[in-house]
Amino acid sequence: MKAVCLSFFLCLSCLGFTQGNIDGFFKPKGDLEIAISGTYVYSRIYFAGISPIFYKRDQSIIGLYGVYGLSDKWNLIASLPVINFTPQDLALYAKYKLYESKFNACEVTLAPAFGVSVPAWNYNTESGQAIGQQAVTVQPKLVMQFKHARNWFVQAQTGYNYSINSVPSAYVASAKAGFIYKKWYFDVWYDYQLSIGGKDYGAGGLESFRELGVSYERVGGVVYASIGDRWGGFLSLSTVLSGRNSSDSNTFNGGVVLKFKTTKEK
Repeated sequence: MKAVCLSFFLCLSCLGFTQGNIDGFFKPKGDLEIAISGTYVYSRIYFAGISPIFYKRDQSIIGLYGVYGLSDKWNLIASLPVINFTPQDLALYAKYKLYESKFNACEVTLAPAFGVSVPAWNYNTESGQAIGQQAVTVQPKLVMQFKHARNWFVQAQTGYNYSINSVPSAYVASAKAGFIYKKWYFDVWYDYQLSIGGKDYGAGGLESFRELGVSYERVGGVVYASIGDRWGGFLSLSTVLSGRNSSDSNTFNGGVVLKFKTTKEK
């Protein structure tokens, strides 16, 4: 089975969350992929605590993403969103193919990952145009993936975003199912975050948006086409189903993936 890997950065919500930084696909040693995306976010409802209130927000975001095959089992990942020419939170990850079992042309993969996220700029968190809380977080994750011989796959992921400053920590989990046909890739996904504590907007005693506990449920999907050996393009949609101190964001995203080989093929 030819594994077409699409990992890209999606930026949503003024309080910042991403889907797709870590997956169960691995780039071979020396392969480098860089994705550049444009995102439009449309929301009209804000969940103050869990109570919906009217709040209009439109955002245009540029996303930068890169993944490099340090070896066939080790991959390095970096992502950065930029809004209004202001960098937000830089995320850096390393993931390792801990276990791989092949049977009847199918494949099971178990991959732990470890990442950190830090503010790349002293951006204003008290604005509807921010997509982060200036959190400094440590992010251990675990990905489990099954790939079938007929080119479909399912994936589950769990993790913990531990904040080492005043922003609340959170449990995270996601599930994904996809299909690969020739040079096309399709997937649908579900993403969940549960904040540990934190304050609620409108409840009193709030001094900064950085104190808010942010939870959400959202769903989305991706279509990707590989165009030649050097690049490809993708489109994606997502929407927030429910949340706590987050918006009902509807996100429209598109971009290109550039592919490079940094080592000579044998």
